[in-house]
This record gives sequence, C-alpha cells and structure tokens, in this order.
Amino acid sequence: MAGADRISELHDSILTRILSYLPTKEAVRTRRLSKRWRNVWAFVPVLDFDFAKFWSDEISSGRISANSFGEYSKCHQNFVNFINAVLASRQLQRQLQRQFQHLDIFRLIWKYQDDLCEHHSISVTRWIDHVVQQLPRVLSIYLQFDRLEIPDYVIFLCSSLEEMNLQVRNRGFQALNPVGVYLPHLRKLNLGHFKIEADFMDKLLVGCPILEELELFACWLLISHISCRNLKSLVINGCYHSTEIEVSIPSLQYLKVTIMSSQTEGYVFTNMSSLVKASICLLAVNDLRMLIFNSEAKIIAGLFGVTTLDIVLYGKGAKYMLKHILKTCPYFENLTFMHVGSFDGCMAGRNYMIDRLIQHSPSMKELTFYCCQDNTDDKIHIGGLREVLGEYGTVRLVERHQGHTYGFLSELEELLHEYMKLFARIEAAAVEEEEEDEGGISWDNEEVDEGEASSAEGEEEEDEGEGSSAEGEEESDEWEASSTEEEDDWEDEAEHK
Repeated sequence: MAGADRISELHDSILTRILSYLPTKEAVRTRRLSKRWRNVWAFVPVLDFDFAKFWSDEISSGRISANSFGEYSKCHQNFVNFINAVLASRQLQRQLQRQFQHLDIFRLIWKYQDDLCEHHSISVTRWIDHVVQQLPRVLSIYLQFDRLEIPDYVIFLCSSLEEMNLQVRNRGFQALNPVGVYLPHLRKLNLGHFKIEADFMDKLLVGCPILEELELFACWLLISHISCRNLKSLVINGCYHSTEIEVSIPSLQYLKVTIMSSQTEGYVFTNMSSLVKASICLLAVNDLRMLIFNSEAKIIAGLFGVTTLDIVLYGKGAKYMLKHILKTCPYFENLTFMHVGSFDGCMAGRNYMIDRLIQHSPSMKELTFYCCQDNTDDKIHIGGLREVLGEYGTVRLVERHQGHTYGFLSELEELLHEYMKLFARIEAAAVEEEEEDEGGISWDNEEVDEGEASSAEGEEEEDEGEGSSAEGEEESDEWEASSTEEEDDWEDEAEHK
C-alpha cells in the first residue's frame, strides 16, 4: 500500500541496530516520530556524546549564540543535562520492562577549558560509574579538564571490556594506581596523558592476559621495562621518560616509536623475534643545543629482523639524529620495504645516509620516499636518490606525498608541539610536588608575595637572559658547523670505501 510505514513495522532489535549508527542526540530525536518510536532509542546499545557536535548543533538551531562566554558555559551545562537525562531515561525504561541490557559502546569526547565550572568533573565520574555497571564492550573517553581524575579503581575492574581508549588531559598528570586490574577480555588499550609507574604497568600486563594492542600517548613514563607474552602491536607516541626503557616482547609484530631530540634516555629492544614492521619518528626542535645523542643507536639495533622499516624525520636536527643512528647500523637481513619520510627538506644533500641503509639491507626491493610536494629541497633530494639507487638494479624508488604512517606535515607539527607542552607540564608537576613536600605553595593556594618576588627576580635576570640568548645562538652556529665538518669527513670516508 502506498505511503505505508514499513520501517516502523521492523522488530525492535533491528531498529535499535539502525539507531546505533547515529549520534545519541540524533537517536533521541526519533522519539518524536510516533508512539511506536517513543522508547526505542532507550535500548540502543551505543552511547555517543561529543561536545563539539553538541555545540555546533546548539548554535545552528539558534538555541545559543556563539559570541558569548555566558552562552558557551550554558552550552556545557546543557550538555551535562542532556547526558543525565539520557542515562536516567534508559535506566527507567529498563526497569519498567524488567530487562537488563549490556551496553556495547560508550564514547565521550569533551574538551573543557573553563576553570569556572570544574564542578562538572563530578558528573563525569558519576557517568563512568553508571556506564561500567552496564558492562560495556568498548569504552572510549577523551576529556580535557584543568582538574579531573577519572575513577580508575572502577574502570580497570570492568571485566566486560574488549577495547578501551582513555585520554584525560588536565593541568598535571593523573597517576594511574587502581587497587587491581582485571580485564580478562581486553585486546586493545590506548592511554593518553597519564603518569604511568612501574607498579601499574606490572598490574596492567598481568591483569590483561590477552592484550594485543597497546598505545601510550603523551604519557609520563616512570618505568624501566615493558615485557608481555601476547602483545602484537606497541605504539609509544610523544611520551617522556628520564630512564632507559627495555622492551622485551617476543610476540610483537608491529612497533611505532617517536623519539624527541631532547630526550635524555631512549629504548632498548631485545627478544623481538616476531617483529615484522617498525616505524621510527625522529623529532627535533630547531634549537640544536637541545640535541642529545644517547640511545638512538640502541633503538635501531634491535630492529634487525624487520621486513618493513619506516623512518620519519622532522626538524632541523633530525638529520643529525639519523646520522648518529647509522654509525652503528645493523644488517637488516630481511628488510624488503623501506619508507623514508622527510617533510621539511632536512634530508636534502644527504643521500649517503640512504646509501648506507641500502648497503646494510641485501634483500631490499623498494624504497618509498615521502616528502612535501612543494618543497624544492625535497625535489632535489629525489633526484639525488635516483642516482644513488641507479647503482642498485634491484631497488625501486617510489615518490609519494601522502599516506604515510604519520600522515601530513601538520600532524608532525602537532606532535612536536604536544611534546614541548608535555615537557612543560612535567616540569610544572615536578615543581608542584616539590613545593607540596616542602609545605610551600600549590596551584590551588598561591601566595602573592612569593609570586611577586619571583617576578622581580625574573625582571632582574631578563637583561642577562638576552645576553645568554645571543651567546646561545653563536654556540648553535658553532655546533652546526662542527657537525657539518664531521658529516663531510664521514661522507668522504663512505666515498673512499
């Protein structure tokens, strides 16, 4: 019959499956369609709350104005009210129908930088407690509050979880320290912006017996080793640590690590017999005085068995980091594909480094070079690479401008920016802990006199700082000149051989 509502005739299980592909706010709106749809949304197994989308919808609907701080705070309150209403309505409907339904996915994205409404963090804690009781399969939380600590004592005992993504960025670092970890079904874990200590890492790897993928992003690592039986993928991106970390994972198949030029310690990879692919990103700030060569060579030495190797360079000093690594370059007996990304022209005129890698990779078949499409230095470098590879008839050169593991230039810039902010936060957190130990000031209780005194000292040292800055620039130029001379000597030696 023409005009018949065939969709409404579908079984509830099918309707809830359809609604699960919509943001929760859109799913809730379907209650207005008809009496048949009034309570269907309450049984959707997916809850997806994203403040950015909520904010955009509130503006487009005309409910709030985008040009008022008061309206912005109001929107945050509306967001809290909406989530409270959704959770309460779902619970009521389940009680009325006397049935328990497992929650499949809970996703919350909320970037909040307003100190005036930090009381909303209480709501976040309450939501997490409520959601964990519904035994979700996937838990994904990205929060940005100045002061917020998630209830780790609840989350890490949620035995139903198979995938978890926790990124909680606040003014300091929350040290994850649950009483216990019991996640028997967890296979994928992503942690961001936490302080991770050895005791927690040991609990985590024991409490997640089938964990296969682990990613750590912008974390403060206070550990000396990572050892696991079943882990297949390990990503360490933008993390800070002041001691060397030994990674020993026989089952590991994929490794991705970012190394910062100002890191004092790095990683040592041992017992990596199953490793197939590795991605190494060398990030360097423009200030060459911050370059520290300590353990880069140890890093690549443990990757000798890989078949695919990605090397990404970004920053003025990245070429020196790579040069330091290649001084003790191992033989890659199985290396078949190598991807090199140089997104700011830092590899121009240094083809001998690639030549050295190829010489140490007898099985190599293809070299893919990723670069910026409009960078003149990169274009010159491509031409030089073709000449180098002309001596190796079995190696093919592929030029690309996108699709690399680390994406585009903007992503590398953001990662470097995150790194620098991470250092600043760690330094501030260390100062705060020291002040608390000494009974001094803290963020929550600042003493004006001490602040004024430090300000006065800063003014007195300003002139001296300008002088030392000029001296630093001269030292930087001298450092680069000496590095270039050493580089030329190494290049001559390579040509002689």
